[in-house]
Amino acid sequence: MDYKKFMEALENGDTKEFSKLYSEAFEVLCSYLRTTMRADEHNAKDCAQHALVKTMERVRKGAIREPDSIYSYLLQSAKNRYMRVRFEQRRSNFQEDMEIYAPVNEQIDRLAAQEKKAALESCLEKLGEDSREFILFWIENPNARGSVVAQLFNISVNNVWTKRHRLVKKLSECIQKKMNN
Repeated sequence: MDYKKFMEALENGDTKEFSKLYSEAFEVLCSYLRTTMRADEHNAKDCAQHALVKTMERVRKGAIREPDSIYSYLLQSAKNRYMRVRFEQRRSNFQEDMEIYAPVNEQIDRLAAQEKKAALESCLEKLGEDSREFILFWIENPNARGSVVAQLFNISVNNVWTKRHRLVKKLSECIQKKMNN
């Protein structure tokens, strides 16, 4: 998605174009929350809506000036909102949310998965904005075709596979380092 057009449509009051871009961004955020954060449909929609409204307010106030930073801000805002919603739900439904203790090996597997996820998030933050956006697209759309990705990121199909391979290798090495420390 072209966030420069998103900003321009918002600033110029082009409701038709903005509505189209808003819908696209809304779907991307919902998909991100459902796949990455395991949000249910209702919470995903609520948090995506909240993130978009907050982003629009920040763009209007001039707090966000660069179109490239909108995507990161949207993802972070949606994620933070979801975490807040889950915290509130857990706090209000404490008795309902209590889980039966899992077997030790399952607990260890969960801890290892959480550690890997934290390492991945940390490694993703170390990437440049373009590389992060590129690899996050692959994480969210693992079955995407190379030609579609090439067109989306304005690079050749061969570069898509090369870039993907290098980023996966770089992330893998970074995660291994973090896991060994």
